[in-house]
Amino acid sequence: MSVRATIAFLLAVLAAGCRPDPAVDVSKPEAFARHAVLQPAAGGKLQRVILPPLLLAAARRRDLGDIRLFDARGRLVAMALLGPGTGSAPRTTVDLPVYPVLGRGEELQNSKLSIRVEDGEPAQAVTVDRFSRDKVPMPAVLLDARALRDRVEAIVLRANIPAGRPVPLTLLTSANLKDWEPLAQKVLFRPAAGGPMLAGEQVTLNGADLRGRFVGISWTGSSGVALTGAIAVMAGSTEAGRVAVATAPLSLTDAHQLQLQLPDNGRLTALRVTAAPADGIVPVRLYGRSPGRDAWSALGAATLSAERGPSTIELPAVPMASYRIEADRRTAGFSAALRVELLFDSVELLLALSGTPPYRMAVGQPAAQPNYLTLAEVAGAGASLDLATLPRATITSANEPPPAIPVQGQAADGMRDRRKLVMWAALVLGTLVLAWAAFRLARASHAGAPA
Repeated sequence: MSVRATIAFLLAVLAAGCRPDPAVDVSKPEAFARHAVLQPAAGGKLQRVILPPLLLAAARRRDLGDIRLFDARGRLVAMALLGPGTGSAPRTTVDLPVYPVLGRGEELQNSKLSIRVEDGEPAQAVTVDRFSRDKVPMPAVLLDARALRDRVEAIVLRANIPAGRPVPLTLLTSANLKDWEPLAQKVLFRPAAGGPMLAGEQVTLNGADLRGRFVGISWTGSSGVALTGAIAVMAGSTEAGRVAVATAPLSLTDAHQLQLQLPDNGRLTALRVTAAPADGIVPVRLYGRSPGRDAWSALGAATLSAERGPSTIELPAVPMASYRIEADRRTAGFSAALRVELLFDSVELLLALSGTPPYRMAVGQPAAQPNYLTLAEVAGAGASLDLATLPRATITSANEPPPAIPVQGQAADGMRDRRKLVMWAALVLGTLVLAWAAFRLARASHAGAPA
């Protein structure tokens, strides 16, 4: 085959490899991966429905644009996406008093530390007795949670931290300001000055009982860091909680590492992690790697203990290409793979039922674009809509558990992988052909023959 013919062949191969996938008709129910029958309630055309875990886990778009409701003739039924907590009871929150700790670099973990709240109304600081003369701020604050009467789901921090610098926080609890117990860990990271925290400012506590107790927060890299406030979010304060979906069995990279590839779903908010009973107490950190980058960024932390139950690690709002759970090197690490569950925020829809029943909910099509209406469009301009009084439809698969989601060794789209292989093969072959042609031209030129 001549050089020209070879180059023409390679161009044809590349064109075939770059050809887009066949168009998908997202107006048909058959284009979606999972279906379930919707059972309307009595009481009107406008109804609410909560998407069950089986359908929520099947969503393939981060914006949840691949959710559709069809009637018996395959016609679309109008619906609106309700925001988190829409129409539900307000969250119960309590402001916690925050006291700076004074001292000379000692941390709250030191069991010999004696701390007292200074007299005065209101108290202005917490003083370390041993270093009360210095009055030098140390990287720690104390929260007074003694007045709380319910279990705490999370603590939301008001923090000032420098941009681009991860700040690991350690939370401990004590009833006597002397004996401290581990409570949680969190990494604060602000990518840009004035921007939001990458993983938020909320520390999940999973219903911790802090009645009659204090919470101490210490951190490293204290330059420019200040915790100015804290709000306790009480457990059981929302009508619809998170949805937990198990992952397929995992395998360890080594005794201290576990790597994951999480689904790109906008309602995926956290990981619930459980270690093997034989591992004891294992502090862990979650790292993420942005698409196209090799460097890992610290996203969150937790302390695993089978006796205390599962620990929750919040995920950042910005999706990562891959994630890594790493055990503290001061421990023996993991004796077996962790049990990991994916936590999703619940999804609630407002339906404007029309057409011919029965209705079918369809979910799971990456090519589908969001087609939600606004609340004003569904209810009518100027209409008053009391969401709390609307009837609630049900979905037949509501009690079916979703299949375990694979998060390791996930196979990408087969056609896309084949195209990549074809393109790489064509690139390598083309390089070899060009090198051979250059070699022939160089020999011909050296021999004095016309090129």
